[in-house]
Amino acid sequence: MLLGVIFSLIVSVLFAVYAVPRKYSRQAVVLYTMWMGIAYFIGTIALISIIWGLGFEKPENLLNPWHLLTVLRGFIWVLGMAAYNIAIDKIGLTRFNQWKNIQGPVGTLLILFIIADMVSGIKIFFLLLGMAVMFCSAWLFQIKTDAKFDRKNTVPGILFAVFSGVCFGVSALLNSIVSRPAIVGDTFTFAQLLYHSASLIIFSVIVYMIIGNKPNSTARQRFSEIIAVNKKTWLPFISGAMFLAATLLTIYSYRMIPNAVAWSITQLNVFWTVLAGVFFFKEVSFQKHWRRITAGVVLAIGSAVLLLFAL
Repeated sequence: MLLGVIFSLIVSVLFAVYAVPRKYSRQAVVLYTMWMGIAYFIGTIALISIIWGLGFEKPENLLNPWHLLTVLRGFIWVLGMAAYNIAIDKIGLTRFNQWKNIQGPVGTLLILFIIADMVSGIKIFFLLLGMAVMFCSAWLFQIKTDAKFDRKNTVPGILFAVFSGVCFGVSALLNSIVSRPAIVGDTFTFAQLLYHSASLIIFSVIVYMIIGNKPNSTARQRFSEIIAVNKKTWLPFISGAMFLAATLLTIYSYRMIPNAVAWSITQLNVFWTVLAGVFFFKEVSFQKHWRRITAGVVLAIGSAVLLLFAL
């Protein structure tokens, strides 16, 4: 159980850090997502080759129909990730993350009530109270940034962030279902990584071929942009590698502690993201807003403690 909590905490850090490379990239959001998927896929193939190839674990059934949920999750995740990157571009890390974090209550409630997670009685009270405290923490972090973002981008940025949060919440539900041997009748870890990463690439390519990056670009131009390898691809590659680690640890944490609790703990990424936005990217002045930031940090820690009582 303790290891499941530790994995969820590590995932919360990775979910914050893997957004940082986007701050340095101006690559088209769908192409960025595609290259993340490629790094994710390559890393998965390497893991499978070592772990299955050398006999550390038994190969998983790649033909089970439940993998269709993982493919669907890949499609939803591409939409969410595209909105996620657009929101970062428009309103910055600090403001974006608080709206995106609607994924927390969405994912937790879906997991808790749709698949009847292993939380009952007083534990449900602690889970819901922990979520409420986390929401209050996120609200406190919703500070007007000192960065010079165009006001006309604020509302679209918030809408994109909220949409990405809903997508990631639904994605968490699908991930939780396929991670449960009691539901799918088998154990899927690396098969999930394989289908999810492959679907990210496929759906990113399809979406980019349809919408492109410029309104008047031809299909040939879009295809040329898809296959172009240049220095822009390294940043999403880094994000993809971190996302692979986060996804793998998420699956393992789902097997060790109640899924709704594991998912809620990972939402502490709001804490790490705000730290990066405040102290590294200087989007918000700590000197001006130290009371709200400090209160938000205290509530974030408090929410984690409450969630531990839900175990």
